Amino acid sequence: MSPLIDDEEGERFDSTISTRPLPAQLSADKRLQERRASSSRILTGSILVIGILYVARQVFVPVALAILFAFLLGPIVSILERSFLRRTGAILLSVATVAMLLGMGAWWLSAQASMLAKEVASYSSNIEKKLRVFKGKPGGTLEVMERTLQRVAESTETVEKADMKVRVIPEKKSIAERYERFAPTVEFVASTFIVVVLIFFLLHDREQLRDKLLRLAGRAHLTVTTQAIGETSSRISGYLLTISLVNLAFGVIVALGLLLLQVPHAPLWGLLAGFLRFIPYVGPVLSAAFPTILALAVFPTWYTPLAVIAFFLVTDQVLGGFVEPLIVGHRVGVSPIALLISAIFWGWLWGPVGLLLATPITVCLNVAGEFIPAMRVFSILFGTEDPLEDYLSFYNRLLSRDRGGAIAIADRYAEEASMEATFTDLLIPTLTFSSDEVREKKISTANDHFIKDIVREVIVRLGDRSAEVGDSIRHIVAVSVAGERLSLGTLMLSQLLRSEGYSVDYFTDLSDEELLAFIREVEPEAVFVSCSNPEHLPQGYTRISLVARYSPDVFILAGGSAFSHNRDRTLEAGASFVPSSLSEARQEFLSGTRRQRRKGMRAATLGG
Repeated sequence: MSPLIDDEEGERFDSTISTRPLPAQLSADKRLQERRASSSRILTGSILVIGILYVARQVFVPVALAILFAFLLGPIVSILERSFLRRTGAILLSVATVAMLLGMGAWWLSAQASMLAKEVASYSSNIEKKLRVFKGKPGGTLEVMERTLQRVAESTETVEKADMKVRVIPEKKSIAERYERFAPTVEFVASTFIVVVLIFFLLHDREQLRDKLLRLAGRAHLTVTTQAIGETSSRISGYLLTISLVNLAFGVIVALGLLLLQVPHAPLWGLLAGFLRFIPYVGPVLSAAFPTILALAVFPTWYTPLAVIAFFLVTDQVLGGFVEPLIVGHRVGVSPIALLISAIFWGWLWGPVGLLLATPITVCLNVAGEFIPAMRVFSILFGTEDPLEDYLSFYNRLLSRDRGGAIAIADRYAEEASMEATFTDLLIPTLTFSSDEVREKKISTANDHFIKDIVREVIVRLGDRSAEVGDSIRHIVAVSVAGERLSLGTLMLSQLLRSEGYSVDYFTDLSDEELLAFIREVEPEAVFVSCSNPEHLPQGYTRISLVARYSPDVFILAGGSAFSHNRDRTLEAGASFVPSSLSEARQEFLSGTRRQRRKGMRAATLGG
């Protein structure tokens, strides 16, 4: 059918040895050097950026938090500013409400934690009782650890009483030493103030900031930058709002479930569960650990702690496995592995705040990679789309000799598209790429043969799956010249016709006499003759001429690279059609056989 979908390479190439480098070699060496220099620049720049982000984290963290909250409050402010509040009032109301809720939540959380710390001491007997379950034989590891901790505790007790009253005179401290005591509080208040002010101006002047970014990008990149900014803002705002609602629902469900299980401070654990779930993968584990440990301490049996673990597992799996993919996954467009690696990296770089910011930053980089060619690497690494084209993924599996993986890709592609689309968009590009690789000596002939064998298997597999019940009247005979198998293109066409209700007989080693006898017996509508090796062309022409002479009403299709490279000679030999593509072959065959049938019907009518 085409020189790119045959089993045999008909052409022969002679290699010439030369000591002088060819222009193509010089160009390839130059490209290799440029690629290495570019990789070196990227590596150096990445290390420099990471170092700056780490050293200047006290500057970047407040800015990143402000941008995060600006994205979160942006849709709310856009709605409120349409009322009498206008923009300034809407921003002040939104920021004040969020600040008040966070402040009240922090105060309530601190109070609950203080009460919990006082109650834990009364649960020591239950803890000791459960630890006995894990004690093994005398002298075990747990028992040794328990004795060691007991000796340490006894050695720190004060057993001596003072004989004299001692008056402690506080040491005078300098201003710098006194500041060190309050420095964390001062820095926290200052950072909070900076974040609030930044949020206000980011929301108030968002159009101006966007225009400045467009000005920096320049007129040539105006459209791309506008799309990138709009897409980034939409994805992050949608993600933050949606995931906030999902996490709020998770916290409420956790609080209600723990109340039913009678776990103390259930609202506290519900609040923590909803907040910690913003941290990908790690957050749900931490949120389940605290109430489980408390249940171990409070309840004398193992029922409640196990029920708490099961409740968290079921709730998180329902939300993570069913709810989030439906309403969150399509908004973010970031793969789970990318989110996990991002959480680890930003958590190491900026601590707990980095864990919270990991997903929004990853989304920004992913969207930027989709619109900015220089940042394409982030879109490839972080995106959910397949980084390779379908046929390249298929070719990669074949090159790795992963037969099962290659067949799975072909099956999945055939389920989503038609069999013809699978042939034209998956198998034929794979064979084309493989032929180019063999010609350039990038893969071995053995690899090429393996690839073509698996492709042949896939063609037959898909054909058997889609084949209709064969009609004995609509019959096709497919035959190759001696010493060859049917070309892959001929095999693809025959499988497509099987799905149309045709019945097909395949022959590879069949003499001319036997072929003519079989044609006279079954009276097929068409005969497919396949020839891929130019050395076998005389045999192919002879076979076509014999069929055309003894069965002039039969549609003869000549497939294979040898016939397609000698189209005129093949048609002179008696072929009805020499195709150049699969879709063309299918359309021409169906129309040609219809013409042949009409001709036969007219002849039968006239004869009658």
